[in-house]
Amino acid sequence: MKIRPSIKIYFLIAMLLTGTVTIMGMSAVAVSYFFSGLDVATSNFVRSQATDVKLDGDNPLTIGKLTIATRWESLPRVIQDNIDVNDLVPNQLIKKIDGLPIIEQPKRALFAMKVTAEDQVRYASVILSKGDKGTGKHKPPKFFYILLVGLIAIALFSLVLFLLLRKVASPVEGLKEWAKSLDEEKLTQPRPNFHYSELNTLAEIVQSSLSSVQESLDREKRFLGYASHELRTPIAVARTNAELLRKMITKQMVQEKQLAALDRIERAGLTMTDLTETLLWLNRQEGKSLPVADVKIGELVTQISAELEYLLKDKQVAVTLNTDETLVAVSPSLYRIVVTNLIRNAFQHTYRGEVVINQTLHHLSITNQNTDAADQSTADELGFGLGLELTEKLVKQSGWHYQVIEVDGGRKVDLTCE
Repeated sequence: MKIRPSIKIYFLIAMLLTGTVTIMGMSAVAVSYFFSGLDVATSNFVRSQATDVKLDGDNPLTIGKLTIATRWESLPRVIQDNIDVNDLVPNQLIKKIDGLPIIEQPKRALFAMKVTAEDQVRYASVILSKGDKGTGKHKPPKFFYILLVGLIAIALFSLVLFLLLRKVASPVEGLKEWAKSLDEEKLTQPRPNFHYSELNTLAEIVQSSLSSVQESLDREKRFLGYASHELRTPIAVARTNAELLRKMITKQMVQEKQLAALDRIERAGLTMTDLTETLLWLNRQEGKSLPVADVKIGELVTQISAELEYLLKDKQVAVTLNTDETLVAVSPSLYRIVVTNLIRNAFQHTYRGEVVINQTLHHLSITNQNTDAADQSTADELGFGLGLELTEKLVKQSGWHYQVIEVDGGRKVDLTCE
């Protein structure tokens, strides 16, 4: 089974190896210094004793474990058998230890030295056995405690490292779980505190990035909603006139009527193109402005009203339309979307009654009134819907004046483009 890489495991292993190697290295150095110190102390003791004591001719002198003689042959036999006299260097201690003096005391330790001072040569030896009184039988050697302290230090280091890693890993795990649980609702809520500035910064980056993605998705959803809503009218116009044109061609009607139907289809296609560009501009807001042209808004209002008459089919609704020849510098596609939504809303929510459309100069007023209270109740339940949501957004974006007033049996909408 393949093990997945983990920063936590890498960090733990790296720190454990580093700490263990460091502690073991320092312990080894301490043990080395311990042995060196023993050698120096033993060497100084043997040298001083061999130099200061007085001997009786060639007779050796034994002081405890120390033997001093003027001839090598006078030293104990065990020294002569285990140490070669030719290996002796003046005033340097030679030792031979039976066993590994790390975990337990050695079985035997032999020391020999050739001491020269003032043309006088003496030989000295020390013999230490494990069973000798005072050697600490059944006790570990002193340097064993150095290694023991090193092992304890490694254990404490591992424990501290584990606790530290756990304290650091817990907020990291919290960040991971929080990031996995993020949804549209949680993106709008304040982020939790993950105790460390780096983790909090990372959480802010994650939240900001996902919020940007969510905003993009919301814009796309709005665009699809607006597009499906706004394209219904030009699509309906194109389909209706396409069917009408087919019938005219089949019945071989006059060419002028066929061309009129074709013009309406082409106009519907251009309208869909303008609507798409306007909706893209509204949702993406890339800093580009929509093209502005002088538009006869009265003529445009009349055309839109005619295109939306299918919404009044089988309804008892009277439409009054008053316009003039005023030219207004606006974006044709943007103005078309706004006016189409306002008139469509008035036609859709009027069942029996009247719709009055008045256009004077830069001002457009649309009033719809239901004469039946039940129709008005139904219209109130339907509300203004997606079309007027888009209208309010476009009007705000364009800086136009827009107002909705409740009237008996309906609503009055005022739009001023200045």
